[in-house]
This record gives sequence, structure tokens and C-alpha cells, in this order.
Amino acid sequence: MNTGPIAHRYAKALLKYVQETGAGETVYSQAGVLVHRMQEFRQLADAIQQHPELPVERKLSLMDSALGAPLAEDLKRFVLLVYRQRRLEIFGRMLYSFIEQYRAANGLKVGKLLTAMPVPGLKDRLQSILGEKTGSSVLLEEEINPAILGGFVLNVDDLRMDASIEGQLQLLQRKLIDSSNRIV
Repeated sequence: MNTGPIAHRYAKALLKYVQETGAGETVYSQAGVLVHRMQEFRQLADAIQQHPELPVERKLSLMDSALGAPLAEDLKRFVLLVYRQRRLEIFGRMLYSFIEQYRAANGLKVGKLLTAMPVPGLKDRLQSILGEKTGSSVLLEEEINPAILGGFVLNVDDLRMDASIEGQLQLLQRKLIDSSNRIV
């Protein structure tokens, strides 16, 4: 069975509901944390989605523990609805779909900024520039990777900007190989 459309419809309903109640930001934030925790801890995802013998109260308790805070009331009601409809096996997909739909509805773009070492102010400056260019709010996740030697690599949606030393060296290598392979 193709569960994608089902997860999409549930996520769409959740989005509409939280827009009406005004709890969208809270539910979006908690959904993001839950998705991350379920990816990080496969046992948590399995307990929530794959074990029908676990009572729903235990599943809610596990979600509270994963969040480190109580589940938002609107998200709790959604989980109970999904449980009653026997759709918890696709709960993770519902959360992914909700996050995507929430971002689209609120003009949010999320990306990753990779640098060789911490660069104070770069993230804020790039978020501001990209926000002006796209007309959206841009949130960048920072990651440090010394392997790029210097500079940065920025990924936002379909945009990739490689201003790293490693990237420049690879480009130079490709150009040298191409120029030496030409028949004159």
C-alpha cells in the first residue's frame, strides 16, 4: 500500500488545525524534534510505530521523554486521532509531511552551512542575504568540517554554493584534466 498520500492528508489536516488554533510554531518545533529523535533512536521509532501492544499512554510518555517536555496539546490530540485510526505505523511520514507543508505555508527555507571552523556572524549574514533574495525566512544549520580546509559550503533547497578551498581545488583539478585530455 502506498502510504505517502495518506500521510500527506493527515499532515495537511494537522496543518490546517494548528493554523486555526495558533499552535503551529509549537507543533512545528516539537515535530522537528520528534523526527530527529526517531531518526537518531530507531528503537523509539519502532516503539511508537511498530508495537501495537504498547498502550497509547506509554507511546505519549515516550514522546514526552524524547522531547524533554510535555507534548503540545494539539500534537497530543493528533497522536490520539492517528492511534484511533490505526495509522501510527506511518506517524513518522506524517511528521515529515507536516514539517514540509508548514515550511511552505510559512515561507520558511532550511539549509545547511558547512565551514572548516566557526565563523562568527557568517550564518546571520547569509540568512539575511538569502532572506532578501528569496523573500522567505531562511534558517541555516551550522556544521563544522575541517576537511573542507577553509571557506564554506551552503545548501538551501536546490541551491548549492561551494566557496570552500576543497571545492576550488577539485574544480582546478577537473579543469587541468579536461585541458590535458583535449586533442589539439
